[in-house]
Amino acid sequence: MMKRPRNEQEAIVLGSGLGGLVAGTLLSKNNHPVLLLREKGYQPSYAIKGYRFVPFSNFSEKRLRHSLLKKISQVMNLPLLAGTQEERERAKIISGKSKQRAPFQVVLPKSRIDIFSQLSLSQNEWKREFPKEAVQIEEFYDELDQIQRLSQKANEKKNSSPFFPLRQRSFLKKYFPFKLFPNETIDQKLFPFSREFREFIQLQLISWGNLYSDRFPISLAAHILFDEANELNPDFDLEKLEKEILNQFLQSGGRIEEIDRVKKVNRVWGKGFTLSFEEDPKVFQSQFLIFNSPLHRISSLLGKKGKELLKWGSKIKPLYVMIPLFLGIREKVIPVGMKDLLISILDLEKPYDDGNVLFLSLSPKGDETRAPEGRRALTVQSLMDVRKWEQTLLVDYQQGIMKHLYHLFPFLEDYIEFVDFQWASDHVPRWSYSNFLYEATSNFYWREGMVPLSMSKNIYFVGKENFPYWGLGGEIFGGLTVAQQVLKKYS
Repeated sequence: MMKRPRNEQEAIVLGSGLGGLVAGTLLSKNNHPVLLLREKGYQPSYAIKGYRFVPFSNFSEKRLRHSLLKKISQVMNLPLLAGTQEERERAKIISGKSKQRAPFQVVLPKSRIDIFSQLSLSQNEWKREFPKEAVQIEEFYDELDQIQRLSQKANEKKNSSPFFPLRQRSFLKKYFPFKLFPNETIDQKLFPFSREFREFIQLQLISWGNLYSDRFPISLAAHILFDEANELNPDFDLEKLEKEILNQFLQSGGRIEEIDRVKKVNRVWGKGFTLSFEEDPKVFQSQFLIFNSPLHRISSLLGKKGKELLKWGSKIKPLYVMIPLFLGIREKVIPVGMKDLLISILDLEKPYDDGNVLFLSLSPKGDETRAPEGRRALTVQSLMDVRKWEQTLLVDYQQGIMKHLYHLFPFLEDYIEFVDFQWASDHVPRWSYSNFLYEATSNFYWREGMVPLSMSKNIYFVGKENFPYWGLGGEIFGGLTVAQQVLKKYS
């Protein structure tokens, strides 16, 4: 068998996000040479003064479901994630208790609501915060519950995966579709409710994924509001998961190279693709390309082929870039009843940017791997209009965020150890940075995805735009599916 040149691979993965890692690892485990190209100097987490911070796109990156974690452990053959018998028993106990725990919290101008997966506990929250609408709200949730049950039964009949409920249509149904689910969107269903309750639902929907839209199909809303809060793992560590998969990738023969930036991608007849780089003379060649970077940042690399990416990119566009702010704070400033994970809006009449909406993640109390004793690491994700990024000074932008934080944490200024915006200044402009909130420019059918995984012959895309409403689950699904599609070409 002819030895393959070092710079020639069967597959190249550009970007080290979870979707690309999953795809690359499954290919390398099946004895296909894979090269993972990751950005030089890009750090997915930040450690300083005994604190560890991890920026995030959505709450699914902090609260992954046990069933999904088990699925990825089985597929990737990750014994560390499967755990010992004692750890599995502990996971069962945690899963049982998760219905009693509030996975996260929604803070509105006039109310603070804990989100439970157990319906009776959630009802207590609604009745307390929205007493005048309690009957309407109960009817609303009953309808969503019925839709979700209908969806689950349909999946069971089709033997669809409960983890990724895609729609599989026959030839006839493609042209003569039978509508099993209501055609309404969530904005239509919420029209009779108060502004505060409508915002409460909207914030939950965007918390679990990377999609901002008032045209969420009602069946998608039911899936997120009822399914995503179940079986949550409060101790989930995404960085640990990615490191374990990366180890599997290396052990199975995968290679890693660090690069600054790809200059151009060329298709070479009969030989696949070549990648050239800025400020680096070497060239890599590959039969398959798997992109794991935001779509709007890679379309320019492909020349004429990039026009096809732009076509899909016009259907889902980045609306906000999520800007991380890191704070070291003392434990005693945290209000009683505040959860470790929450989303907050300060003013219902203003846009989401300029610090008006914040996603907060507090390191667990007593976890000294993430913060010194008596202190907590607070990661704050704020939203900035993507068009403002180049013109806005982060120092000025910080003022709106701190105003919001002082509202949530009275006397916070007396308990701050430090505030760090430097990581954001250094990392947000990089092509590896993937924390964006997208908007759909047209109606969509969520069970089919928004952007195709296969963008062109032997070019695949596993970014967050494929299934932006599934959060981390969508990235995992994208990686699994792309690997399966590539492996089929060898069978």
